Amino acid sequence: MKKIIVALIAFFVSSSIWAGTQMSIQIVQNNPGQTKIWATSQYFEQAMLDYFFGQGKIVSNSPIFVDDGDSRARSSDLRYSLLENQKGGMDYLIRVDVFFRTTNSASSERPALSMIESVSWKVYDVLSGAEVGDGSMKTQKVAKGRDNELGIAELAEKVAYQAAKACK
Repeated sequence: MKKIIVALIAFFVSSSIWAGTQMSIQIVQNNPGQTKIWATSQYFEQAMLDYFFGQGKIVSNSPIFVDDGDSRARSSDLRYSLLENQKGGMDYLIRVDVFFRTTNSASSERPALSMIESVSWKVYDVLSGAEVGDGSMKTQKVAKGRDNELGIAELAEKVAYQAAKACK
């Protein structure tokens, strides 16, 4: 009898650990005239995933979407991402638009914070598709020594912190 009680307690404790908030991140790269996914976008995505994982969240990602200005493709991609995340059992989709400065965006392979002009995000409840939160921020002047992966990670963590407020 004691073994059954211990097993039940272990089951409920482990179930409560795994029943955390599940979220998916999708980066939308807004860089006019570009079709390639840039290293800066990839580092931004990884930093957000790391932030949420560090907070004990169950986190996944949807493929980075390169926005070419086609509103129908953008809308279709959002519907597809919500459906994909619904099938995957996610609770929230955090869709982050990263807007690049065209004058500073010379190299797709070099991650640099100075390439990012601003960031905006929307948080969606995956089951209903309803938007439950949003926000935006502009990048500040980039300090020396921060125009790299570290600077990108700092910005991504700020965005993740703000977006997480909408995920209850």
